[in-house]
Amino acid sequence: PALRSRIRGYGYEVYMEDMMEDNDMNRKKLVQFVAQEVERDGKIPHFSKDAIEEVIREAKRKAGMKNKITLRFRELGGLIRASGDIAIEKKHKYVTREDVLEGKKTARTLEQQIGEVYIDRKKEYNVLITHGNRIGRVNGLAVLGEGGTILPIEAEVAVGGKKSAIIATGKLGEIAKEAVQNVSAVIMKIYGEDIKEKYDIFVQFLQTYEGVEGDSASVSVAVAVISALKNVPVDQSVAMTGSLTVRGEVLPVGGVTQKIEAAIETGLKRVIIPKSNENDVLLEKKYEGKIEIVTAENLIDVLRHSFVDGREIIEKMSKLVDQ
Repeated sequence: PALRSRIRGYGYEVYMEDMMEDNDMNRKKLVQFVAQEVERDGKIPHFSKDAIEEVIREAKRKAGMKNKITLRFRELGGLIRASGDIAIEKKHKYVTREDVLEGKKTARTLEQQIGEVYIDRKKEYNVLITHGNRIGRVNGLAVLGEGGTILPIEAEVAVGGKKSAIIATGKLGEIAKEAVQNVSAVIMKIYGEDIKEKYDIFVQFLQTYEGVEGDSASVSVAVAVISALKNVPVDQSVAMTGSLTVRGEVLPVGGVTQKIEAAIETGLKRVIIPKSNENDVLLEKKYEGKIEIVTAENLIDVLRHSFVDGREIIEKMSKLVDQ
C-alpha cells in the first residue's frame, strides 16, 4: 500500500500477465530462454531435447491452467541453473531429463519446503486422519505458496439455535470467512429447512497456522456440516477442494495439481476436484496412478463420493435440489 500510494501520484500502475498461451511460438521462446540462461551462466552445459521438454512441462505445471505456460521465468531460471549444476556434478555432456527432475527437488521454493514441514508435523501429531470414517470431519485441500497442503476441517452441531450463521474458527482471511457464510445458504437448500433456527453450527479449521484465504474450502465445509447434521460418516481417505455457489454448483479453483500431489504425499486414496478443473491436472510422473481423481459438478456429486452409507439421505437431498 505504501509503495502504491507513491506510484499513483507520479507514475502508472500496469497489470502484468503471469501466464501465456501454450503454442509453438511461445514454446520456442521458452527454449530460447533456456539457451540464454545457459550462455549467461557460462559454466553449465546445454540441455538435451528431453531436458527442455521437462522444463516446458514444469512451466505448464506452474501455470496451473490448461493450455497455459507460466511467465515466472525467475523460478524457471533457478531450475535451469540447479539442473545444470547437477549435470556438471555427474559429468554429463548435456543436461538430461533426469538432471531436471533432480533439479526440481533442489530448486524448491521456501513455501514448498514449509508446506512439507506442515504436513510432516500434522502426521507426527495425528492431526491428519487418512483412514477410517469420521462424522463431521473432512480433509480439505489448500495451496501454500506454490505447493499444496492438507486442511483438516471439523464441524459440530448443537441443538438450540440463536439465529446466527455458521461460526468458523481458525486463521481465516476475509474471502474464506465469506465463503463459510455462503455455505449456510447451500445447506438450507438441500436440507429443506432453515437450520439456523434449530441448531448452532461450529466449524473449526484445525491448526491453520499457515492461514486460509480464498473460497476453495467451501465444498469441504459444506460436507463437514452436512455430515454432522445428518450423522453420516465421511471417508477419511478422501480429500476434496472446490468453490461452491449458493445453488450448490461446484466451481473451479486454483492449484489443483499441487493439491492432488499433497494428498498423495499424505497417503490419501481419493481426491474430489471440480469438473471444470479436470484438464488442469498435470502431475509429476512419480505421482501418476497413485490416487483416484474424481470430478464433481455439484455438491451432491461430492457427497456421493465422500459419504459412507448415506445413499438414502443423498437421494433425498438430490430431490430437494432438483425442485
